[in-house]
Parts: sequence; C-alpha cells; structure tokens
Amino acid sequence: MMMTTSRRSSSIVLFLASIAISSFFATAVSAFAPIKSSSRSLHQRSFHHHNKSPSSSTTSLSSSRDKAEQYLSTTYPQFYYLLQQNPTALNLMRNSKSGFTLFAPSNDSIAAYPCNLLSAACNNDDMQPVIAKMASYHIVNAPMSVELLGRYGVASTPGGELTTTVVQHDDDGGGVIMFENGVSVIESYEFQDELVQNVQDVNGNLVESSSVGGGKTCIVHEVDGFVC
Repeated sequence: MMMTTSRRSSSIVLFLASIAISSFFATAVSAFAPIKSSSRSLHQRSFHHHNKSPSSSTTSLSSSRDKAEQYLSTTYPQFYYLLQQNPTALNLMRNSKSGFTLFAPSNDSIAAYPCNLLSAACNNDDMQPVIAKMASYHIVNAPMSVELLGRYGVASTPGGELTTTVVQHDDDGGGVIMFENGVSVIESYEFQDELVQNVQDVNGNLVESSSVGGGKTCIVHEVDGFVC
C-alpha cells in the first residue's frame, strides 16, 4: 500500500515537471520569435521612402491688391482718401479671396464739387457716417469687368446694390456702363496676381518654373462722378 502511494506521488511530480519544462521552452521560443507588426511597419516605411515623388509649390511674384492700391493712391488720391474713411469696408475689400472692384471718381469730377466740399466733410465728425457710407458704395468685394456689369445689371456693394445699364452700343456689341444716377464708366484698369509654379525633384532641386493663373484680380473703373 505504501509502495502504490509512492509511485503515484512520483508520477505526479514527473507530470508537473514536464509541464514546467514545456512552459519554459514555449516562453524561450516566443522571446526569440520575430514581431510581425514591427517587421511590417519597417517594410512600409522602406516602401514609401523608395517611392518618393517630385513636388511643386506656387509662389506669388506680385500682388494685384498692392498694385491696384498703389495705382489708386497715385492716380486718384482724393478718392483713395475718401476710401480710407471706411476702414471696415476697406478691410473687407483687401481680404477678399478673389479680388475686388473699385469705382473711382476722376479727379476732375471731385474737383467740380464747390469749395472743396469733400475734404471739409471728411474733417467734420458729424459727417463721418455719411462719408463712410458714400465710400462703401464704391467697393465690390469681387472682380467685375465692364462685361459682367452689363450682363448682370447690378453691382453688390457693402452700402447696397447699384443698378447698371449698357448705353451707346458700338459695332462690336459693347457699350458704356451707366449707373442709375447717370454716372458712367470712363476707363477700366485690371491688375492680376503674378504666380509662378516651381517643380522640384525628389532631392528638392528646382527642375522647372512656369507662370500659372488662379490668383486674385483687382479692377479699377474710373467713373465721371460719385455713383451714389
């Protein structure tokens, strides 16, 4: 009876020992086994590195907004001064993503006002709201050519809508744009962004540069009086 119990004890010890040895070898093997996720990640990084492609970027050589405002300040200084009396409308114009349109009264039409009335009004605090409102009617926060003014018959400004009509049709189907108060467009000037697209190779070296479109367009229409 004692011998049977001893044999059973020995069998249990051997069984437990075999389990422990199997567990040890399984742990050792797994420790040296490759981690699949890391290997795949390294492979993906290597793959992307070898498939690097050329890149391109666009650079602005000149700003249509800056050119338009420079032209305005030198050619129509009195109107530019009036425009600055409405900083809110001026900032909206400058921040327009597509460009803007200005109706700039000629110097002669402004000089026709008696006793320098415009300058006197700009220096009168009580008249500031009126002057600011007047300025806002001469700004469109989008580029509108003479053709578009004639086609749509309306120009939306921060001050309100202006009705436009085409008069004096010529042989080519064009004509003169006139506003509802009788003021008409004398001349138009268009300014565009100068954009260049640069192409670089995989090492970042410049390969090619070419002019591209898609920038802002700013238009100044000279008019023979205030449009409001």
